Amino acid sequence: MIPIIGRIFGKRETSENLNRQDSRINVTVVNLKFMGNTHGLGGIKSDKPIFELDIPFQNKMGSELLPNNIKGPKIRIDKISVAGPFALLDISPKLPVDVEFMSRAVFRLRIKGPDVRYEGPLSVNFGNDPAGTVNIGIGRIILHHNGKDIELENSQIISNMQRSQVFRQGIQLYRIMSLGDTLNNIAINRPFEVIDTEPKLPVNLNKKDSYIINIFIKAPDVSYSGNLDIVFE
Repeated sequence: MIPIIGRIFGKRETSENLNRQDSRINVTVVNLKFMGNTHGLGGIKSDKPIFELDIPFQNKMGSELLPNNIKGPKIRIDKISVAGPFALLDISPKLPVDVEFMSRAVFRLRIKGPDVRYEGPLSVNFGNDPAGTVNIGIGRIILHHNGKDIELENSQIISNMQRSQVFRQGIQLYRIMSLGDTLNNIAINRPFEVIDTEPKLPVNLNKKDSYIINIFIKAPDVSYSGNLDIVFE
């Protein structure tokens, strides 16, 4: 699975009368939407029609799948909107904002609530610059070694991801190689690029049990549809 989203966290609004039952605005949950995914946060209360909401956005896209020596892509936030009956009055800092890999930005939203007493959800949409993303459609992953070709089962990958995003593909080496073989190099079809492997190459297949290698692959800067061919040398 290819992760396609950084982590988003929220902060509850506070006020003098936060615990009053008759708050003018009682948001039961804040739904944050980013690149097709929704994350629910705790609710907020406000006695005033206009209130502020701080949302720290951390770019940890794919970090749980990558070794420390590989840096993921930055994320550009170019639009933030709220769904009715709310209205977004102001955003700080001004957009667009680039959030570097493993960095964090805090967005302060100034929001106007409905003219009547309200209780229910608040939806906040984070827009990602479409020019910074690509559509990847991999129909099949095919392994090649010494004239032998093996297609991985259920290897289809369809995803939107950041340009040059690095993703991980695990391969059971005994699917394509044999006990005693030595793997010196891994090649891949363009426009993809092998960035690193875990374990590092060369690898000698000197164990009889499972031998899995993780290949860290850099996605292209353009959308792609086709197969992923991995050659073991």
